[in-house]
Amino acid sequence: MTDTAHSPLPQRAIVTLSDSDAGDDVGGGADGSSAALRWRLRGLVMEGASLVIVDVSDLDQISSTLLAALLDTHRVCRRRGGGVVIRHASRKMTDVLRRTGLDRVFDVEAA
Repeated sequence: MTDTAHSPLPQRAIVTLSDSDAGDDVGGGADGSSAALRWRLRGLVMEGASLVIVDVSDLDQISSTLLAALLDTHRVCRRRGGGVVIRHASRKMTDVLRRTGLDRVFDVEAA
């Protein structure tokens, strides 16, 4: 008899974002909605999620505050063997992620 170590599947959490959730950078800084989003993502990770799937189909653009929140979440998830998936990214959003090199950090699924 041989012992085979199986790693458990990562716990998944799916988050659907809208423009009101993601906040914007107009006016210089994060507003309450982006802080709430950061806490929402942090809460999912604290509950055990190691793979966070973020549906961005309802977003017009991706802000720097949203990217910061996703990077923070990604760092914690990677330590657990998971990561962040950006799902239904528009062509414009995919281009931004590619230009910034973040398409190599996140798994990006185009719309």
